[in-house]
Amino acid sequence: MRKLGKNEEKKPGHKKIRKRWIVLGAAAVLAIVFFVYSRATAGSAVLPVSASTAYIGDVEESVSASGKVGSADSRTYFAPAASQVSQLNVKVGDSVKAGDMLLVFDTAELEQSKQKAELELSQASNSYQSAITESNEKQSEYADASLGLDELKQMEANQKQYVQGLKYELEDDKAARREDLYKWDKQLQEELNYQNRRLSEKQAAGADSDDIEKVQEVIDNISGQRTDVQNELSMIDDEEMLKQKQRLIDAEQKKLDEMSEEVQKRENKQDSSEAGILNNYSKQEKAVGVESARLSVQAAADDLAAAQAGIAADFDGIVTEVSVTQGATVAKGAQLFTVQSSQDVQVTVELSKYDLEKVKEGQKADLTIAGAAYQGTVERINRMAQNNAQNTPVVNADIAVTNPDENLYLGVEGKANIHTAKAEGAVLVPYEAVNTDKDGDFCYLVRDGLIVRQPVVTGISNDMDVEIKEGVSEGDIVVTDTGANLTEGMPVMPVVQ
Repeated sequence: MRKLGKNEEKKPGHKKIRKRWIVLGAAAVLAIVFFVYSRATAGSAVLPVSASTAYIGDVEESVSASGKVGSADSRTYFAPAASQVSQLNVKVGDSVKAGDMLLVFDTAELEQSKQKAELELSQASNSYQSAITESNEKQSEYADASLGLDELKQMEANQKQYVQGLKYELEDDKAARREDLYKWDKQLQEELNYQNRRLSEKQAAGADSDDIEKVQEVIDNISGQRTDVQNELSMIDDEEMLKQKQRLIDAEQKKLDEMSEEVQKRENKQDSSEAGILNNYSKQEKAVGVESARLSVQAAADDLAAAQAGIAADFDGIVTEVSVTQGATVAKGAQLFTVQSSQDVQVTVELSKYDLEKVKEGQKADLTIAGAAYQGTVERINRMAQNNAQNTPVVNADIAVTNPDENLYLGVEGKANIHTAKAEGAVLVPYEAVNTDKDGDFCYLVRDGLIVRQPVVTGISNDMDVEIKEGVSEGDIVVTDTGANLTEGMPVMPVVQ
């Protein structure tokens, strides 16, 4: 079925009229008028109608649209580092080539920043290495102090226990010696008491002096022995056997003191060295400080290199925006200017809902820009409609210019003729020959001098011809008269153009 234009409506029994200039020779016109007149005066009811012969040919369908020329590739440049603009070589509207130097920076401050960052990195690295070296030395000292320390502590404990045992043994020997002396002194005291009673008894009985003297001698002997016991009690510590044991205790105590002194010395060394040993967190913290300083150097070097390189154009294009002035100091990331490509150019056109049925991505187009002809390809069709100036929903389509040159200007109007479809070797009839009503498309054919209403299936069309897929064959006579009131079976005289 033939598609109607954006302002067309289907009207049953009516055909859309397209103007088609037909040039006939003066003789042909006179012949037709004479023929019609002669038949009419003869009383015949045959009506002359304009007609055409269906033929085999090629037809191409296209959609015309217009829009503005723009760039499909645009780049906004930003300051790679905080610096002063020493030279600005472009302004809005300038044409640039790929590699052109657009802006130059003054890099003196960036060079100083890089040097400062390098000094800070050196300081951080030296501090880290010094701390690690000292930590390793303290770790070695701690290891030396710890080597065999547990065994030494065990030996100290054993020695302490041994010395204490010797002391207990000496005290036991002394106690045993005292107990023996006390027992002997007690026996002597009992015996002395007994002899004193005897002496008293003898003196009371008037015993002779010899007996009394003998008893007295015994008493004196016992008293002397008790005096010896008391002397021995007071001089127990001087007994040779006990003195030997004390000397042994003193010798072992000296060993114990030496062990304790060595243990204390090592423990003090452990404590002092442990304070200088870096734990994993401290090492990591210092390593992070070095890495941070290294990153600062890298960032400063990158900023300096980027600023020294300046800003060069990445492609041929047009400067469409400048946001900086020469001599200004810009912050890192500040917008500088925008360049739109003059090689990757497109015409953005508006398509109606009727055009969308025909236009597809990848189709070719003929473009007219500033009076010059270019070729293009439909690259993209926006999937969201928007209202145009007339508040009509339209869809934008980007048509890439495949052969751009230096004569293109961004922002100017461009016209496009999009080749949407083509049929070769098809049955074609004039556009005026196809009619539409509520039942669909049809043509009036002339067969044996009579009108025949023939339903048809149409294909693609342009302003001149329509492809007929079904219903009309090559050589059929189709009526193109847009003014005749025709009915099926009506006799007519076709005037083939």
